[in-house]
Amino acid sequence: MEFKDYYKTLGLQRGASDDEVRKAYRKLARNVTRQGMRAMANVNSTIKETISGIAVAKNFRQESSIYNDFDEANQTSYRVNFRRGLVLSIVFPTLNALGGMATALMIYTGAINVSKGFVTAGVWYLFIMSLDRFLYPVMNLASFWTQIQNGLSAAERVFALIDAEPAVKQIALESVDKIQGRVEFRHVDFYYVPDEPVLENFNLTIKPGENVAIVGHTGAGKTSIAKLVSRFYEFQSGEILIDRRDIRTLNLEEYRRRLGIVTQVPFLFSGTVAENIRYARPDASDDYIEQLAGKIGNGEWLKTLPDGLQTNVGERGAMLSMGQRQLVSLMRVLVQEPAIFVLDEATASIDPFTEWQIQQTLKYILAHTTSILIAHRLSTVRSADRIIVMHEGKIIEVGNHDDLMDQGGYYAGLYNTYFRHQSLAYIDEVRNLRPEKAGL
Repeated sequence: MEFKDYYKTLGLQRGASDDEVRKAYRKLARNVTRQGMRAMANVNSTIKETISGIAVAKNFRQESSIYNDFDEANQTSYRVNFRRGLVLSIVFPTLNALGGMATALMIYTGAINVSKGFVTAGVWYLFIMSLDRFLYPVMNLASFWTQIQNGLSAAERVFALIDAEPAVKQIALESVDKIQGRVEFRHVDFYYVPDEPVLENFNLTIKPGENVAIVGHTGAGKTSIAKLVSRFYEFQSGEILIDRRDIRTLNLEEYRRRLGIVTQVPFLFSGTVAENIRYARPDASDDYIEQLAGKIGNGEWLKTLPDGLQTNVGERGAMLSMGQRQLVSLMRVLVQEPAIFVLDEATASIDPFTEWQIQQTLKYILAHTTSILIAHRLSTVRSADRIIVMHEGKIIEVGNHDDLMDQGGYYAGLYNTYFRHQSLAYIDEVRNLRPEKAGL
């Protein structure tokens, strides 16, 4: 690379001052280091995703596609980090060259002065040695230049994350000593994308201790309501009140301690079953956990685990079945003893026996909490005190199961489409029809 190419790389014109060159070089070094770290993060992300989804990739014979994706990420990382290496490697050779030039100059001028008798050979040699002693620590500092840039670039990314504005906005930090569980939505507007409202002028009141099931087609806004109550998203206008207090005034950490949330796909941390159950309450003893577990199917689900509470769940709970993961996540809520319980249907992908065990857990939780149930199962719907039927972000029907069926409206259509086949009456009806269809 010619000298003029360095100026072009640094974004400078020829004849720029030394100070301008230094500033431009520091900026370039920081940029290439930041790009290199991002490229490596992309490679690591690709590797993690590939390993996690290797079974799916093999099933659909996409090994070559995975290889191409990784190769593209790897080649990009190679190009970026090669450029980074070139930029950062300039410092040490430059200082070595300057040190050599300074030594050569000292030798030349010293030899002239010694020959003319201005200085003695000993003084000349001592001066050269002193110069070497001066340059040595400077060279050592230069050797840490790459590590310094790595640290500064990493610090930038960390502080950028720390300084990021939170998604939810708090207008006060009022203490939350106790929650009765009254939840009110007043004229709430909410959207993920502007001009595409999810909830519009939404109103709903849930009384303390009431169990409300929310049903509707995909995109009706069911999960959005649960996320807003949990303070994972910020609504754009209106009010959400907890015990007649604005939810944005409550201390978020204390408020969430009184929330119990179970998602449709449970997340477990690597460790034992007991460690995951006491995640929100570290002081819970094994005896206490076993006592609560005994209230769910007489604790039979614990007996199915190889080492009971000390069974290792693996990464994301991979060593447990889906039903066992759901039971552990429900036990985690049960130990927490929340005032408000939010369930994004936990029985959608499990066998009937595990569903029965989960229903036992739900009955225990529902008896002590205000509950918001995103329902996909008939058993969950019927356990609710009130059913809220939603369509396109609006409440269109409210009532219990029998009343809504008698109305023959939207809920009745949902029931006949999604819930009816789960009922015992439907199973008995099918059993009675089968002999006729078989010609028996």
